[in-house]
Amino acid sequence: MLDKKQLNREFQRDWKKHYALNVFEEKGFNRKQCRKCKKFFWTTDAKRKLCGDSACEPYLFIGKKLYNKFDYTDTWQEFSRYFTNKKYTNISRYPTIARWRDDTWFVQASIYDFQPFVVSGEVRPPANPLVVAQPCFRFNDIENIGLTSRHYSGFVMIGQHRFIPAKAAHLTHWKDEDIGNAIGVLEYLGINRKDVTFVESVWMGGGNAGSSFEVYCRGLEIATTVFMEFAVTPSGLKDLPLKVIDFGWGLERLAWLLNGTTNSYEITFDPVDKKWLKQLKIKFDDKLQKKLTSVVGALNIEDIDNIDDELKKISRKLKIAPDKLKNEIDKMRAFYSILDHSKTLLFALADGALPSNTGGGYNLRFILRRALRLAEKFGWQIDLTELVRDHARALTGARPRQVKSVKGEELSEVGLKPLFPELMDFLPDVEKILNIEVQKYKETKQKISQALDNMFKKKKTVSGEELVQLYDAQGILPEDVQATAEKVGVTVKIPQDFYSRVASLHVEPKKALAKVQFISELAGVPATQALYYNDECVQEFTARVLKVINNTYVVLDKTTFYPVGGGQACDLGTINGKPVVSVEKYGNVILHEMPEVNFREGQVIIGKIDMGRRIALMAHHDAAHIINGIAHAVLGHHVWQAGSDLTPEKGRLDITHFSTLTKDDLQKIERLANEVALSSTPIKKTVMPKAQAEQAHGFRLYQGGAVPGAEIRVIEIPGVDVEACGGTHSKSTASVGFIKILGSKKIQDGIVRIEFVAGKPAVVELQKIDSYMHDASVVFSVQPDQLTKTCERFFKEWKEQKKEIERLKSQGKPQQPQKHGQQIKQEPKKKGSS
Repeated sequence: MLDKKQLNREFQRDWKKHYALNVFEEKGFNRKQCRKCKKFFWTTDAKRKLCGDSACEPYLFIGKKLYNKFDYTDTWQEFSRYFTNKKYTNISRYPTIARWRDDTWFVQASIYDFQPFVVSGEVRPPANPLVVAQPCFRFNDIENIGLTSRHYSGFVMIGQHRFIPAKAAHLTHWKDEDIGNAIGVLEYLGINRKDVTFVESVWMGGGNAGSSFEVYCRGLEIATTVFMEFAVTPSGLKDLPLKVIDFGWGLERLAWLLNGTTNSYEITFDPVDKKWLKQLKIKFDDKLQKKLTSVVGALNIEDIDNIDDELKKISRKLKIAPDKLKNEIDKMRAFYSILDHSKTLLFALADGALPSNTGGGYNLRFILRRALRLAEKFGWQIDLTELVRDHARALTGARPRQVKSVKGEELSEVGLKPLFPELMDFLPDVEKILNIEVQKYKETKQKISQALDNMFKKKKTVSGEELVQLYDAQGILPEDVQATAEKVGVTVKIPQDFYSRVASLHVEPKKALAKVQFISELAGVPATQALYYNDECVQEFTARVLKVINNTYVVLDKTTFYPVGGGQACDLGTINGKPVVSVEKYGNVILHEMPEVNFREGQVIIGKIDMGRRIALMAHHDAAHIINGIAHAVLGHHVWQAGSDLTPEKGRLDITHFSTLTKDDLQKIERLANEVALSSTPIKKTVMPKAQAEQAHGFRLYQGGAVPGAEIRVIEIPGVDVEACGGTHSKSTASVGFIKILGSKKIQDGIVRIEFVAGKPAVVELQKIDSYMHDASVVFSVQPDQLTKTCERFFKEWKEQKKEIERLKSQGKPQQPQKHGQQIKQEPKKKGSS
């Protein structure tokens, strides 16, 4: 298989095919080789000798004012305006939590929005061509934040995308239009074409590959343009049926370039940074900052063995005392990391994520705690809820400002056009979660103090790996370990890439292992027609036997037996009078398991499902959807389904929530759920194209996780819940009957389980409760409505008697033998005693 270096050599040998575009010739670009890094690039500057990478030349835009100077939000608005005039569609951002995918937790690039189904050609894109301002998360560069001015844990990638069928007539020059528009938008924004270079590169990922260009301007990389056109196979490169143009622009970098500020954070976080610098009385050395920017652009913690040694080199180069330089950099990294982390949390929590100890929530919790610890280190009093509120306002245009037109004309003071207006709507939920997480952090700190003291009594050294394990297992931050160690005279050195190492522990994909047991036996077997979707009330059917496996499993051409799936147990019943004990689905084929099979292939059979079981399962599945929708409405936007188990006897629904549910929570959810059940609301079942479903209902469709295929089945209870679901459902909520919540419990960090019954099992449960009440009333000889007071009185008296017994035991003395003739003095009787 080709690797990236081999692919690069192959493309360079045939560079005219991959990189010599007509648009370059039309716009006066020529091919050159960088004198320093030896990479090939395209430029209109005949005198240029360097490619433009910050590793080859310093930033040349700092302090330079461009003709057009837009703020962060306006940079996107103007970019979008250019492309909409070029017939691109500006689509809304996708959530930062990639629930439509089963291989990743977070969106890390704009192309993630369209993987895997749009890129594979299976699903139509939401628009074509399109641009999108997509917030993205990456947690592998934590230590670089605040230092290089390029790195963030959360950033906005402007996606410029086009999807071209390989059979398209204009495929010969399919790269030219988008490269031409990339040049055009930069000129539209006021950037001189002579300052722009396109450096030749290659891209590989997910089994696909193609040529690419890294776009630089004055030492800053502002975009990567990828042409996804090949599948990488053992026999070489094969053309993809769909050519994908994947251009990713850094909004933070474009805004920085246009404004020429000392660092990118000054424009990205404006005006939030100005407010908090003033509020915290932080002053940066402006002259030192400008000097630093010119040399730290090429820094990357991952490539540096010892950051302290590197800073000493910089201090000598800039003729600044090492201690002064280190203090300035530490303060700068801390302040901008806090701004970065809080903004990332704003997007993540607004999109329904929860900090936790597992999965993607793990990364959110550790950046939250890192932000809190950094504030503590410098004695900064920062209220995270106030900080995220400021971020949301800045992005939604809650402050007016003076603006200029594209021609440079002064315009009146106006309100900003919202960039992400939904953030303001979700602030109450975000603030509630942040407050709970801050409290958890404080509680953890109190618990770990004693643990660290005990640890340092037993050992005098702590390795970097042990620091990682301490955080991963107990949430103990390395700075706390270091602070405790210093008190007892022990030196603890925190690895410079500590947080990147911690982040890497929890980046495993979400994808579950696929079923493989019957793959070979089912090769070539046609898909089973699922009759249970046509009418869930059909009990009996006829079908033809397609295959028998191991005299145990039967494949039919069609079936009304629902297989295990979506948390719902399978149907049971009979085939030709013989019991079916289990039903499972492998790909598009449904297997019926029977104790003994005496059918032959081609035989016509009669299948019959247990309709009582089916009705009970539908009631519990309908109820699960109702409870999920009501829980989301009652508890908050962060509530998502995290699992379910639906049997004829009862239902179990796991939801994301930050605390155990109270009695009031459960009663409210139960009451509202029954109002829905009694409302006889129609349950809509629709099969529609995935893009159409997403546009109509949003990404809450994916309560049960990613759904493969070009089409999805949507179950909607209007005004309550809408999900992509393959389960069996009734025609109306009235079929659910009564819903009774049995209870709830926290099963892991951030996950709460609700157990419930619906329909006949709910009636049985109510009768059991009624029996308990009746029996207890008989025991106490009171009416049921007096049980609570009676129980409270008995419990209070029992406690008082227990205390009295303990008191008498503690005051009593050993009894002395009584002498002859001596009378025993008795205690006077208490009133009412016998």
